[in-house]
Amino acid sequence: MLSKTESDDEDSSEFICDSKSAVLIDTNGFMIPVQFGIDIFSELQRLGFSNFLTIPAVIFELEKISKTASGNDRTAARVALALSKKCRLLETPHEKGVRKYADDIIIESALRHPVSVLTNDAGLRQKLMKRGIPVVSMRQMHRLDIINQK
Repeated sequence: MLSKTESDDEDSSEFICDSKSAVLIDTNGFMIPVQFGIDIFSELQRLGFSNFLTIPAVIFELEKISKTASGNDRTAARVALALSKKCRLLETPHEKGVRKYADDIIIESALRHPVSVLTNDAGLRQKLMKRGIPVVSMRQMHRLDIINQK
């Protein structure tokens, strides 16, 4: 289920998920602009993506980092929270009493909905690629690229 963010003016019922136009952005994907000076939304549009998604677990991680980290990581997390408002929130099912890592929820969400995933996390990138999920990641420290594509 998709929910709107403050910046959405489209009807959620008209939203279509597909790995060529929709991309799910993970925690460190949102932090790329401050850490590496890359405009992730311009780069994602250059790659053909027009629908930007995130999940509640990523927002939770960013909020936690913005409160507990210091220096550049804290700044990156605060900027990332502001950037996350440009995305649709992909609601995820919650199982009572079961705690899951954001990476696991990202993988489950990408398998449930045909979307690509923006991540710069090497471990998550490998897990996604093993499952055939298209991955967008940073290349040459100044641009984003599709690492594997269906």
